[in-house]
Amino acid sequence: MNSKKVYYCEDSLEGIFSAVYDAWSDRNGHANNKICIISGEDLGDMELFTEYIYVKNSEEKIGKVMKAIYNKISEEAYELVCGASCSCDITRGDAIYRFLIIGFSMGSGVVDCLYDKNVMKIFELNRNVSNEAHHFKGFLRFQELKEGILFAKIAPKNDIVRLLAPHFSDRLSQENFIIYDESRNTAIIHRMADQWFYTNADLLDLEKIKEMTEKEQNIDNLWKAFFNSVSIKERENKGLQRNNLPLRFRGNMPEFR
Repeated sequence: MNSKKVYYCEDSLEGIFSAVYDAWSDRNGHANNKICIISGEDLGDMELFTEYIYVKNSEEKIGKVMKAIYNKISEEAYELVCGASCSCDITRGDAIYRFLIIGFSMGSGVVDCLYDKNVMKIFELNRNVSNEAHHFKGFLRFQELKEGILFAKIAPKNDIVRLLAPHFSDRLSQENFIIYDESRNTAIIHRMADQWFYTNADLLDLEKIKEMTEKEQNIDNLWKAFFNSVSIKERENKGLQRNNLPLRFRGNMPEFR
């Protein structure tokens, strides 16, 4: 009888792919394997009679899994997996593993098997991620710093900062800007007329980031005044406001500070 094994990996697509490779290669039986994403040293609730195996990232393993998904399933499946990996769902690592088990068996047709709970799970994770990214494309607020850089701070549930990068790089191609994810301490940085890149925010001087230009502070105050002046107290509908602009998006919007 095969023993139960949990492969735990770092919180990234690369970590998940490395764990998928090891779990598959072990030939322990997919039903006996599980992939778990850890944050720091926390393994969560450990199970009895279970072997825990830490998986280090491996460029070779990552490359093989990526190539296998493209060649044996489809590009669409790869995009679904990438989207699901951005989810805040703690089971996303194992969800991707279960999806790939079916995908490598069925091929490209797996994306049409919406009756399967493991396939539906991947679509649900993707929908949640893409919906939040869509909201932030409208709710994100930039402010001009003294260095002439546009800065925006967000605190999303899902890891969507990289999904926002192409949208704002296209619209603000002639600007230097930073979008900072305070939940994960990561950021995308875009240089004027150049490519954007993703980085750990430890490289940023957050104290300087708080220093807005005098012009920006005036605009900030004017926008707040306008926002308050156009409001008709007798016609306020807080419920409708929360439906259209949920409270969790308001923390970094100047009109609500």
